[in-house]
Amino acid sequence: MDLVTNLVVELTAGLVGVFAGAILALWADRQARARRAADAEAELQEHLAQSRKLVISSVVKNTSEAKRLRAALASNDDPYLFQVGFELAVWEATQAQFVQIASLDERVLLTRFFDQVRRLTKLIDFHRQVRAELEIRQIGLDTGDRALLDDLLSRLRSVADEIRIDGLVVVSDLGDPMHRRLLGMHEPAASITAA
Repeated sequence: MDLVTNLVVELTAGLVGVFAGAILALWADRQARARRAADAEAELQEHLAQSRKLVISSVVKNTSEAKRLRAALASNDDPYLFQVGFELAVWEATQAQFVQIASLDERVLLTRFFDQVRRLTKLIDFHRQVRAELEIRQIGLDTGDRALLDDLLSRLRSVADEIRIDGLVVVSDLGDPMHRRLLGMHEPAASITAA
């Protein structure tokens, strides 16, 4: 009996050891996966924060340019000669990654904003092309030409104003205090239309 008892004890101890080892290995693997997932999430959040800061800086620049364009359109200067430089490169470079990791609200706000900037850029180019063609033909402007130019200027003002307001909303919602100060926003979200 002693031999059978020893054999059963050794067999049981071996099975318990294997079972305990398997449970310990599974637990260690689960802990390692959780650590890797937490590290990946932290890296993703850091990347999102860096991308957000770059994109919001681009929003600040474009909002300032839209404000400058509106001022140029309101002056007596020839709007054909206005010099504005909208910046789309940062958004185009980070858009795919940013859209994957950002919240839905951020994606909607920023996509709308940069679509408006792209629209305004194309409208400016079209306005310049129309002005150039009217200048080249060397015939005085008739009422149709003046109406076309007035309509284009009205559209430029409208889109520039939309960009300015959208930019203020984006910076108000997503920007940090430095971005708000750059746009003249002294209160967190109280004076969106004041700038």
